[in-house]
Amino acid sequence: MRYVLIGFILCALTIGLSIGFIQAGNKHSAEQDNESRQPAEHFIFHHLISDEGLMKTSLSDQPVYLSESLGLWMEFLVDKKDGTHFQEQYQHLTESFLMNSGLVTWKIENGQASGANALIDDLRIMLTLDQAADLWGNRKYKKTARQIGAALKTYNMNNGIFTDFYDSSSKAASKDITLSYIMPDALAVLKKNGTIDEETVERNVNILYTAPLKNGFLPKLYNTETKEYSYDNEINLIDQLYAAWHLQQGDQKAAVLADWIKQEFQANGKLYGRYWADTKKPAVQYESPSVYALTILFFINQDEDKAVVKALYEKMIEFEILDSSEAYYGGYMSGDNTHSFDNLLPLLAERKLFDENIIH
Repeated sequence: MRYVLIGFILCALTIGLSIGFIQAGNKHSAEQDNESRQPAEHFIFHHLISDEGLMKTSLSDQPVYLSESLGLWMEFLVDKKDGTHFQEQYQHLTESFLMNSGLVTWKIENGQASGANALIDDLRIMLTLDQAADLWGNRKYKKTARQIGAALKTYNMNNGIFTDFYDSSSKAASKDITLSYIMPDALAVLKKNGTIDEETVERNVNILYTAPLKNGFLPKLYNTETKEYSYDNEINLIDQLYAAWHLQQGDQKAAVLADWIKQEFQANGKLYGRYWADTKKPAVQYESPSVYALTILFFINQDEDKAVVKALYEKMIEFEILDSSEAYYGGYMSGDNTHSFDNLLPLLAERKLFDENIIH
């Protein structure tokens, strides 16, 4: 009996020690995960991811959830090869954002999903799912990517061109395509999956590739009915940078815009959010971390001078709280508030800089 009791005690001790080691290991793993996170990623996990796991747009007590935030977050998780958190976001996509049509609702507010989508977000999510399927061999990701692509072809085109949105209430696609919504990489995936043919790809990408500059700026819109471009009098630099980022490497239009941005940055030490198209003078006095992030991504794609890219990065992180003792450590804050967009784009840009060995 005594030997049985001793055996029982030893067994209990062994189990206790094993549990202790597992718990310690899990704690150590969690600590390592925390340490490996970029500061903005830390902020997002602690302040922008809701208790349900959805990405909030701001710190408001009445959160709004956007497909834009979901898509950018999923893109980052693929870049980081974080399969666990990507799977979580995939579940939110299929359970909360994916409409019966196969399109992705652009906004969920007060528990209600909009009946409209935003082309750029659907394309980004579809592209990211396709990349994730290849990365992790997940057939469900591939199936959902194809589902979204097929829905875009069915609902979100006018005269053979993808347009800004489809509204289920009016059962009609918009007539315009914003140039910054044209994503050649995503269109290539649609072709690869057999959703559209090469002619359709060319028809769509050429709207961007052949768009004429006006005083050094790209058009804002192309109308699929009149087949005419329209230009803003007040330039939103985010729109310009998104469109330019999607131009082919070495494109002359991209070079013109890049040269002006470099001159503006080197002359003034900053970039503003908006400029007058005719004078190229700032139309506002605010800066945006998203502008710097997109400029970094655009410049890397165009193989610009790494010294300039690093300088842009240093300027970008001036807007980030890098004191780890602060409550909003890692956040790109504007006073006591923030926006998911201004955290996700810098996060993507920083990840790209790490991957390209431009920063360490």
